[in-house]
Amino acid sequence: MNQRGACSTHYLRVSVFCALLLVTLASMALVEARAAVMPGGNSGWLVVASRPDPNAAITVARNFANRFPQTTVFQSNNGWYAVTLGWMPQPAGNAYKSRLLSSGAIPGDSYFHNGERFQTAIWSATGATGGASQSLFAVTAISDTAGSAPRLPDTRQSASQGYVTNLDPRGDNYLSLRTGPSSRYREIARMGPNTRLTILGRNGSWLNVALSDGRSGWAHSRYVATLPDFASPAPPSVTPPPVFSPSPPVTSQPPATAPTSAKRSITPPRAGVVGDLSGSGDDFLALRSGAGTNHGEIARLLEGTDVTMLAQQGAWFEIELSNGMRGWAYGRYLEAAKAVSPGGQSVGKDQAATPPQTSPNLPDLTALPQGKRVALVIGNSAYENTTPLPNPKNDATRLMESLKRLGFTVVLGLDQSKAAMESTVRSFVRNIQDADVALFFYAGHAMQLDGRNFLIPTDARLEDATAVDFETIELATILNYMNAPGRLSIALLDACRDNPLSRRFRNFTRSSAGRGLAAPQAGDGNILIGYATAPGEVALDGEGDNSPFTEALLKHIETPDLEIEIMMKRVKADVYSTTRGSQSPWHNSALRREFYFLKKGS
Repeated sequence: MNQRGACSTHYLRVSVFCALLLVTLASMALVEARAAVMPGGNSGWLVVASRPDPNAAITVARNFANRFPQTTVFQSNNGWYAVTLGWMPQPAGNAYKSRLLSSGAIPGDSYFHNGERFQTAIWSATGATGGASQSLFAVTAISDTAGSAPRLPDTRQSASQGYVTNLDPRGDNYLSLRTGPSSRYREIARMGPNTRLTILGRNGSWLNVALSDGRSGWAHSRYVATLPDFASPAPPSVTPPPVFSPSPPVTSQPPATAPTSAKRSITPPRAGVVGDLSGSGDDFLALRSGAGTNHGEIARLLEGTDVTMLAQQGAWFEIELSNGMRGWAYGRYLEAAKAVSPGGQSVGKDQAATPPQTSPNLPDLTALPQGKRVALVIGNSAYENTTPLPNPKNDATRLMESLKRLGFTVVLGLDQSKAAMESTVRSFVRNIQDADVALFFYAGHAMQLDGRNFLIPTDARLEDATAVDFETIELATILNYMNAPGRLSIALLDACRDNPLSRRFRNFTRSSAGRGLAAPQAGDGNILIGYATAPGEVALDGEGDNSPFTEALLKHIETPDLEIEIMMKRVKADVYSTTRGSQSPWHNSALRREFYFLKKGS
């Protein structure tokens, strides 16, 4: 090759190198630009969890999304994924966080982050993902009902006023406000003719808009007209334009918010059913996160859906479904469930109702002690990384049925992962705030470590020394939430089974991991703690459908006029006899008054 050709080749290589360098620098600049999803000002994202794996973070986020519709997962520049409930300005955000912490709705280590480390939203309950944008900020702003709506960060070039128009009065006659720029996104509200709005941005034929009440979302541009500027007069309108939520329709609109009357518990909870919906204009009844149409929709219930009515606030009822889901429904479309006579015939309102008989041993529960009773029942059988247990799921299901007959509102968890257990425990903590009696029952694998007891979710691996902190739930955490002045608490654990995971854990940790469970202290609370066997010993899973401990518990718990400490002695005697002396239940009581699950004449 001659010198000229060599120079040309060298020049080409330098040019290619420079081009690659420019591409690399541009990519780095793009990454740097993406590395800040910041609301700006004195605002921040409310972070409730972080996970090293995106799927794990999204699983946690889904558990929050029903109650917090702005829940969003961000990829951080440190490789972790942050679960946030949305963003808020300060100091209103700190006040909002304090209320959530006091109610047990979020973890104690939740905090606000300015978004400096957040690169992109990988998942959101709103449907909005990607980097910093006006549309992302608009749909993820937390609107605290006790304060003002957050002000959107000023990242837009310009904004204009508009109003809803071109609707067909013979058709739906409303424009949907949605969480994203497509009809496949969830509906937030329905806007009537001439509804005033602020246009924030555009994505194709969809407009990002904000309403006067602080809500924002996406609407199709075909039905939005733009005013020249902010000083322009309002569009022609005889009456204020209606803005209403998706359900029920305007023909039978329930109150947007619950009246000022206080929430009143229904004790004992009463069976109900979703009644005739023909007058509502819809074929479903909306289940909402609070008492009023201003609260988010959780589910849609069809006619004939069985429910349990737990509390009332004005015209709204707090109800629980058979799968454990809870929420509020408009009382106009709820009916009391019809009782069933022993012959199987429905009993009308003008007939004498006979309590339904599901078992020949079912006690007469027409009069239960006053006061709200709440139970958390968890049964873990399907372990992924160790020996499955056949009975805990059966034990939890049977005990749940018994506790419901005894007037308990039951929060149930079956075969739960770590994230699912955390969510279930938080639901229990929220529900016991005004409870007179709180009960916790756990069946499944557990272990003790340095005198502390840990409950093991179904997805635990326990492969290193940090596993206990990140993969299990400490029993003391639940007991601490249960202890409260004036409340009577009961904790029953059928969790002392032989555990291969804990044996493997002992092989690589210097900590003292003993057999069975350690003896907990009842502390200052009005509490009774019962184990399936003595501390440090191992219980049997049983050869039947239930463990010996749960079988004995089910035998005695619905016995009338049986005080709980006498009941525990009878349970102990039955288990000792059934297992031929190889297992003897244990309990520690700090109860300062007598307690009866069922008392005649009460």
